Formats: sequence, C-alpha cells, structure tokens
Amino acid sequence: MNQKFALSALAVSLLTASSMSAMASEAKTYIIKQNNLKAYMLLDGMRANQVQSVLQSNKLQTLSATLSEEISTVSLTDEQASMLKRSGQFEYIEEDFEYQLFSNTQVSPYGIAQVQANLVADSNADLMKVCIIDSGYDLGHPDLPQNATGFADAAVGVWYRDGSGHGTHVAGSIAALNNSQGVLGVLPSDKVAIHAVRVFDDNGKQGYNSRIGRAVDNCVENGANVINMSLGGAGKSQYLEERLNLAYDQGVLVIAAAGNDGDSSLSYPASYDSVMSVANINEQRQKNDSSQYNAQVEIAGPGTDVLSTVPRGTGVVANVSVSNQAFEASGMTHSVEGNVTASLVDCEQGLAQCTAPASICLIERGGATFAEKAKNCQAGGGIAAVIYNNAATTFSGTLGDDENHGVTIPVLGMSGQDGATLKGLLGQQVNVQLEAISDYDKKSGTSMASPHVAGVAALVWSNHNQCSNVEIRQALNATAIDLGDAGRDHKFGYGLVQAKAASDYLTANGCGGDVQNQLPQAAFSVSCDVLSCQFDASNSSDSDGQISAYEWRINGQAYVGKIISHQFAQAGSYQVSLEVTDNSSATAITTKTIAVTEGNVGSECQGVEAWSAAKTYHSKGTLVSYQGKKYQNNWWHKNKNPAQNSNIGNNWKVWTDLGVCN
Repeated sequence: MNQKFALSALAVSLLTASSMSAMASEAKTYIIKQNNLKAYMLLDGMRANQVQSVLQSNKLQTLSATLSEEISTVSLTDEQASMLKRSGQFEYIEEDFEYQLFSNTQVSPYGIAQVQANLVADSNADLMKVCIIDSGYDLGHPDLPQNATGFADAAVGVWYRDGSGHGTHVAGSIAALNNSQGVLGVLPSDKVAIHAVRVFDDNGKQGYNSRIGRAVDNCVENGANVINMSLGGAGKSQYLEERLNLAYDQGVLVIAAAGNDGDSSLSYPASYDSVMSVANINEQRQKNDSSQYNAQVEIAGPGTDVLSTVPRGTGVVANVSVSNQAFEASGMTHSVEGNVTASLVDCEQGLAQCTAPASICLIERGGATFAEKAKNCQAGGGIAAVIYNNAATTFSGTLGDDENHGVTIPVLGMSGQDGATLKGLLGQQVNVQLEAISDYDKKSGTSMASPHVAGVAALVWSNHNQCSNVEIRQALNATAIDLGDAGRDHKFGYGLVQAKAASDYLTANGCGGDVQNQLPQAAFSVSCDVLSCQFDASNSSDSDGQISAYEWRINGQAYVGKIISHQFAQAGSYQVSLEVTDNSSATAITTKTIAVTEGNVGSECQGVEAWSAAKTYHSKGTLVSYQGKKYQNNWWHKNKNPAQNSNIGNNWKVWTDLGVCN
C-alpha cells in the first residue's frame, strides 16, 4: 500500500500473533522426515547405530510411514538434534513449535489503574449518561456500547461516524467494554449511557462556538449527567459560557481538556469557572510538556500514549521485528504505509545518500530532518527507514507539515536503546510494518486526559447518585493525588483524579464531605489605549463554586463588575486592586502596579504595523507596535498580547520589548 496518514502518537498492534518459539528446556519436540534409502546407504555402521538408538529411545509418535520414508515426532536435546542433522539421512528435522489461536486479547491501558477505575464497581452505571462532544462515534465498533445515542448538524456529517477518530478514541477511554478483546474503559460494563454530539467534520474543522453551545444544550436536553469536551481554543465566547453555566446550574458536571500549547495561556471552554480543566500526565505521573498550565487547571488525568478505540481499520500498527525479537516503534507523521522484509543496513546519521539496494536503512537521529534522512535512504535504493533516537528513550517525529515531502518509503522511529540492539543485527532480515489496519491506537494530549476524569466522575457519581454535581466535583478535588507543588498548582491542579478514594470519601463523609469552602482566586488582565484602560477579571476562579462579586479600586475610584474601564488623567504608575467574593462569601484580593503612557508613537514606529490579536505571526524578527512601544517576534504564535508576553533584551518569550517608539 502507499496510503498516507497522520499519526498522532505511538501505535501498537493488538493483532500480532504470539511468539512461536518453544519454551527453553533440556529437550524439545521435533518433526523428522527420514529417507530410508539414505539410511540404508550409510557406510558408518557405528554412526548408524547411534542414530537408530536415539530415534528408538526418543520417538513419540509415527505420523506417517512408507517403504521409502517415515515421518515421526521425537523428543531431542539440542546436541541430539545436531547429531541427527549431521548424519545426512533426514530430509528435514524441525522443531514442533506451537501455534496459537488468532484471537484478540484484552488490554487494560495504564490509565485505568492510574485513576483507580479498576477498584470501583460500575454496576450502577446505568444511572449515568455521559455526553461526548467531539468528532463523532464509530457505532458498530466491537469494543464500544451499541446503545449509544447522538446528534449532529448536517454540515459536519452523521454522529455515528467519525472521520478523524478523535471522538471514538475519547469514547473508548470512558466506556470500552469488558468483552475479552481490545481495551477496557473506565466504565466497562456496557451499562453507562453514551450520547455523542458531533461538532467537527471529517477533517476536525467547523467546531464553532455556536455549534458547541448548541451541543451543550443537546446534552442537557438528552439527560446527560457528565459532559466531556476534549476540544478548545484561545478565544472566549459569552454565548458558550452562558450555555455551560446554565448546564452546570442544572446539575451537569462539565469536564474539558486544558489545552496542548504547553504554555500558561488560557484555553476555553476548559477555563470557564463552571468547567473542570484537565491537565495531561504520563505513566510516570509527570506533566506532559504540551499540557497547558494556568490558574484554571483543576485536576489531572492520564493523557500520554493512551491506547483506546478508533474507527474500525484505521488504527496504526507500527513495529520492527527480527526473527523472534519484536521492537516497539512509531510511524512518522505523514509517512506512507508499508509492510516489508529485507536486509538491515547501517546508514549512520543518514546525512548523505546511503547505499542500501532493496534494504532497510537503520539511521541515527540528528544532523538533518527526518525527511532528508529518509530521502537519502530512498536515493540509495532503500525500501524502508528506521530512525532511532540519539537518547535511550522513544520519540515522535514528522516528515513535514503536510504530505508533500517526497518520501515514498515507510519511515518509523524507535528508542535509542532498541536502535543500539538493532545495530548488532546488521545484515539480518528485518520486518518493518506500518499499516492502518487495527481498531485501536495510541494518542496523546489533554484530549485523552479529559475522558479519564469524565469517566471517573460518572463512576463515582453512579455509586453516590444522591450527591450533586458540585459535591462530586469537590470530592474528586479533595481526594486527588497531590502532584507537583504542595496543594493546588497551575500544572496539575489538585492532582491525579482517584475513583476509589473519592468514592470512599463520600461514603465516609456524605455528599457534603468535610472540606471547608475553598478560597477563590483573584486575577485580572489589563489593556490600554493611550490613557484609557480596560480591566478584565475573567481569569479569577473559584474551585468549589462561582465568583459572585467583583470590586475594583483604581486611583481612588471604586468599580464593580467582571470587566470595567477607567480613564487616567495622565501617564504614570498606578496601583489597581481587585477583590472577588465567591458564593460562600469568601474573598480574595490581588493588587498590581500598572504603567500608563501617553502613547506618543514618534518617528521610530512609522511604517510599523500595529499588533493584531487575530493575526498569526510566523516570521522571526517581525516588528509590531503596541501601546506606544515596539516589539520583535521570536517564534510562531497567535493572540499573544505583546505587553503580557514579552521580555527585554533576549528572546525567551514570544516577543522582545524594544522599548518606546520615541
């Protein structure tokens, strides 16, 4: 095949047959075919007697016999088998290895135990409905509930198909069945009700705020207890926030992915107060580098290399094998598919054309792009490339931003440790497989962490259905495993969600628990146009309730409201204080000193384009003007306010502050 596909993460096969090698022991069973004519013609009588003695003493069964030949099974040590082979009277002597049934085996992904889902029964899951707002649902997948319901606008397709595979992967983490095949979800008994609302087309597009807002309404109308949204973006929407607040007020627990930009920016809908924002951790409980961190992150879930369901026949099988040795591998993003067996050739770092006619190139990472390395293999006649890391660990790579990279051979990546092992097997026949043929795949991101939390929320709630959504939320936060800095922090929130701990907590303490009201957090941003400034307290939050009041003190004047404006009389430095009050009357105060300028642009900013929040800045060195100052772009970004995302004199932030224009 020569089909191209986009890989999101390392993929493993659930279809590979078990190894056929027999267990190591003193004696093994062999099938032998003896040529009676050759045996008769042996001149060495002593050797003939030795052969016959071994056969008679160790024969297990005669499979067939004629005047000219006999086929039998015999139990032999390695030394005896070698002696018989040297005798020359046998057509073949081969190990009687064991075949196994080609049946799927069920795997429990690491995240299930990590969130304690395996320790809490989901026998009451029929009391719960989880609504998945995503890219669709592969209805008919053998490892997913078939009684699911759903909805989709005609513009994005039907809800029961999934063009990108994202929604089906999310659904598997929540509810993959305990059916002796595939994977297990957090709620595997086939009792939980699933309602899938599709808001993305086959290319993962058209997920507009308006469509997602209507999806939230549809979840509520169809009786959802928990909503999962593994989606988001930088833009806020008053409409969507209103719909989510209404759902929360009506008793629905809403959970969303914190975002994958790897910075402290806020992603929505996760960062609305009515939504639990979920961070991504790996199997070692470390924060994934791509997981966003900010004051709105509330809890963490397993989201790195998560094995789950995907639309049937689209999961990527990626592996490298030599004889009976199999090595874990991952396909390069935008690689072609292939399944080839050939001799292994060392191409070192692949920085120049490698002579590898009809061979598989083994290449070390470093010195050039993955596409360039693969092309150098391809130019020398290579039919596949395996690129191993220059560190012991695994990695994920891409051949480019799109499929127009010119590489027509399959390209896989693997760990440096496995690469070193392969380097000792040069010249041997190696099989490289990279094919989209499985019903399962691994993906990474906060999108994968969020459904673990959503599933745990439904699991705990099903065993304590007298509790409210707010009380379930409080219990999950109160019993999470604290990670990172002590207490709640921006990277992990309250920590790793725990199903059994939360359930036990509610059993012991009741729905109200013994948790004191958590203090709200006051935070605000400011943007000024000359002396007129707007102050926005939307970044303020309350983990166990909602902010009910906002009070400002600016230059001796008092204001109320989440977003307010103030006109300064002249340039200077001013203290601005914000006090927030939550729905339990707890308060928090934050104070900032802000600098206000007259905004005289001056000659140095003539011809410099004004910064725009809607524009994406690609080119390093691009100049913009903002609030009377000039800034230089350092790397790709969008909607990064220069005044809030800059530094002076170096380039470790997205903007470098070049000073006032005059």
